[in-house]
Amino acid sequence: MGIMSAIERRNATSGVDDKWYYPGGYFYGSANGGKTRSGSRVSEFNAIQLEIVWCCIKILSEDIASLPLHLYKRLPNGGKEKATDHPYYSLLHDAPNPEMTAYSFREAYAQHILSWGNGYAEKTYGRGIVGRNTIEQLWPITPNRVTVKRNEKKEIIYQIAMTGGAPSITLSKKNIFHTPGLGYDGIIGYSPIAYFRETIGLGKTYKEYAGLYFGNGTHPSAVVTHPAQVKDKKAMREALSDVYAGLGNSFKLMLLEDNMKYERVTIPNDEAQFLESQKLSNVDIGTRIYRLPPQMYGEYDKASTYASAEQFTIDYVTKTLRAWLVRLEQSYNFSLLTPEERRVYFWEHNVEGLLRGDILSRYQAYVMGKRNGFLNADEVRELENLNPIPDGKGKEYIIEKNMLALSDLGKEFEGKEAKI
Repeated sequence: MGIMSAIERRNATSGVDDKWYYPGGYFYGSANGGKTRSGSRVSEFNAIQLEIVWCCIKILSEDIASLPLHLYKRLPNGGKEKATDHPYYSLLHDAPNPEMTAYSFREAYAQHILSWGNGYAEKTYGRGIVGRNTIEQLWPITPNRVTVKRNEKKEIIYQIAMTGGAPSITLSKKNIFHTPGLGYDGIIGYSPIAYFRETIGLGKTYKEYAGLYFGNGTHPSAVVTHPAQVKDKKAMREALSDVYAGLGNSFKLMLLEDNMKYERVTIPNDEAQFLESQKLSNVDIGTRIYRLPPQMYGEYDKASTYASAEQFTIDYVTKTLRAWLVRLEQSYNFSLLTPEERRVYFWEHNVEGLLRGDILSRYQAYVMGKRNGFLNADEVRELENLNPIPDGKGKEYIIEKNMLALSDLGKEFEGKEAKI
């Protein structure tokens, strides 16, 4: 492949062109998506116009991207250390390509998995280490452009649609970084938007109905009736508005003449039910599809209190976020490291910041850790974002003197005669 051909291929598959290319939904063949039974059209592109979908994808992708991600090296004694000297460390920690920060890349990549069920990025290679190719850049590819196939050798290949009517190109597994979501074969992930398009379409229909209801309907808050014909309707309307309408005139005593009657108008129960239905739709999407606690996307109930906020956060990290982090970590290890490198190196997110809790609980936990000898002062200071104690004095582990192993119990009395 010539130099110019390589440049053309690089430009064609980079993240720059993706924002100009919107061929439509992954399953539907148009930008608006397929029409659901409720009447709304849903695709991976327009589903985020529904607030609850936007909120769920935004929460998860931002939390994933904002967590510290480090490449670690396993130590002979069983510990680990940050492999900052490895050429791949900065790839996902600083910048995966000249146009994106690590946060932007990881956020967009997570959004793709949460919307399409798959994340794709092209790997470009250089000669960073003598004797083998080194991945130098990662460029995200929007999943609607990618079709996963097998060639005549039964190897996985990726066919990528190009912009401007150019023919598609085919890249091997070596050139594609791919993370699938939940899928039937573990190779291609299901699109949550596609599989639950009816639920999302119903949520969009509720929003459209509410807009039409309040935008086009006639819904006065009150009606004043007069037993006879009113000669000057404009004057009477203005007189009532000047005296009783507006926040400053609330709770004033109303005096009506000539047998006039005042009746408050409320929304009928059958017409107001869509408000409750919309809340149930939010729970269907936010909790049942994306497995987020309701209070995280704004649906509060009696169980959501400040006292239980810490437990909700722990529940979110352990039952929702952890699965995504493990999926991504193993994908980084599998796709970016060679089998030989995986014996020594691995990627890992740091979720300690989300699990820290209040300051009193943290400090009590630190005391327990130091007393039992599995935390030293420098490790505690690192968790609190503080520098180590000078001269290495914070690296020593301590343990309470009055704590003994069961096997040592009574040894201090051996060889001594009992005094009566």
